[in-house]
Amino acid sequence: MSYDLFFRKAAAAITPEEFEAYFRARPNYNVDMPQAVYTNETTGVYFVFELSRGSKCNDSEEGADYVATFNLNYYRPSFFILEAEPEVTAFVGHFGLAVSDPQMHGMGEGKYDAELFVQGWRHGNTFGYSAILADAKNRTHIMHLPADVLIRSWAWNYGKKALQAELGEFTFVPSIMFVNIDGKTFTAAVWPDGIPIAVPDVDYFIVTRKALAPRKWFRRMEDRTIVAFDAARPVLESHWSRRNAQYVLDYDIPPDSVAAFVRGLPTVQSAVTGLAYDRVLDRELVEKALLA
Repeated sequence: MSYDLFFRKAAAAITPEEFEAYFRARPNYNVDMPQAVYTNETTGVYFVFELSRGSKCNDSEEGADYVATFNLNYYRPSFFILEAEPEVTAFVGHFGLAVSDPQMHGMGEGKYDAELFVQGWRHGNTFGYSAILADAKNRTHIMHLPADVLIRSWAWNYGKKALQAELGEFTFVPSIMFVNIDGKTFTAAVWPDGIPIAVPDVDYFIVTRKALAPRKWFRRMEDRTIVAFDAARPVLESHWSRRNAQYVLDYDIPPDSVAAFVRGLPTVQSAVTGLAYDRVLDRELVEKALLA
């Protein structure tokens, strides 16, 4: 199930050379004509633009009067549309396109409207949840988080590169991950060896230990453990500064209190599994579909 949008151009069609050059100049696209596939590994978002066959508006073949198409899947977390909308808006503006939007609650025929595009996908996405979860065999092993948590995590990951450039190379800016711990879904960030880090509120730190690894048989044994963010908060509060939506640990090397805390963390036996961003769904839409 997907949202399919068709683009029209009043004058000459988009040439293959124009289409390819446009997308090759933009980040996160893999161009394999006639498709330009957007994949952002930092956020997990993906969608596809495709140049129509022949690109001739007066061609009699079905669909050939549309110069290009766009496809975005349903049954996805709500942040997918937030990353797709600016890309569609830029594409329409660059080539001066009108649209044909056959989706219910979509734009219809004519002028592109970014707000209606977002509304149309959200309506279809809600329907996609209902349709897929109507089948009992799809109701097991559903992973979900509240929509506001998903969107905050996406926004952090989307802006991660810019924040890293702002803070410099000596402050680590991790991605926010979705993880399964003992059968439940949480947010987490990697925190290696207590190093200086910038993070938003997450549920857990995944602490990788090398320099601060516990000793066994007179040797440090590299390992990985987890600690709840709230459990780490007391030892970190005296070292971090709050900047907008993130905490920044302000030191060059871990202070003694931080190093002792990291060294003293027990090895946790809980099974921690990373989850693909596109498989962690909006809790509100899941619950609504299950109650239908």
